[in-house]
Amino acid sequence: MSEPRARLRAMPAHLGLIVVCVLLMVPLYWMVITAVKPLQEALASPPTLWPHHLAFSNFAEALRQAPFARYIANTVLTAGLTAIGNVVIGSLAGYALARGRFRGRGALLGFVLASVMVPGEATFIPNYVTIRNLGWYDSYLALVAPWLVGAFSVFLYRQAFRSLPESLFEAARLDGRSELRLFRAVAFPLVRATSLTVFVLSFVWTWNAFLWPLLVTSRPELRVLQLGLTAFQTEGGVYVNLLMAATVLSVVPVLVLFATTQRLVISGIGEGALK
Repeated sequence: MSEPRARLRAMPAHLGLIVVCVLLMVPLYWMVITAVKPLQEALASPPTLWPHHLAFSNFAEALRQAPFARYIANTVLTAGLTAIGNVVIGSLAGYALARGRFRGRGALLGFVLASVMVPGEATFIPNYVTIRNLGWYDSYLALVAPWLVGAFSVFLYRQAFRSLPESLFEAARLDGRSELRLFRAVAFPLVRATSLTVFVLSFVWTWNAFLWPLLVTSRPELRVLQLGLTAFQTEGGVYVNLLMAATVLSVVPVLVLFATTQRLVISGIGEGALK
């Protein structure tokens, strides 16, 4: 098939993808332009597609309305610890399932895969009861401990370790290396893309968490960023422009993180999905 004809055949698919991308960008565009509108214009009906007056002071005002520095610090702490936990614990568990030889390994893998199918919200009640019984309610442990490892992380690491050639492990064992040393010096450095993928996805999921922090914290000093956005909802209504300005500030870090690691994240997912 000639190249012009191939391009012509691919054109409908490309046009469809462009339409989907535009539709996905509409909410982001609306958030950004609302963030730079004065309150009266943000509440106007019909809404304006472009602000008549740019109010960049909304960002500074949003930061003055609530202690966002504390909210950001709490979110970075919980998201960072959760991401590190998924990398460390997930890699150890994935390595054991991929390279270990022990009875019940298949059943354990089936349990991990079955738990992937369970929505996270379905585990909130047992996790909440456990946190209460341990006395961790209203603490950083309550925000971090239940999510230090996830089934998706374990499975992704397991698939990545299975893709490594067996000859590497045989050579290392002939050198007399222990299994833990083999994991640390041989296997783990070869799945860096998977580690970055697990870290980024875990960080983003925790950064965007709202319901779980709402359930297990009540003190304002433990609020995370997504809970802090409720500060713009008062009895008199919602300051839409300030809420959107604060939302933009909360979205920018994860957008930058994903944009700078996008290629490695995609390759990491492929590394864990293909053997």
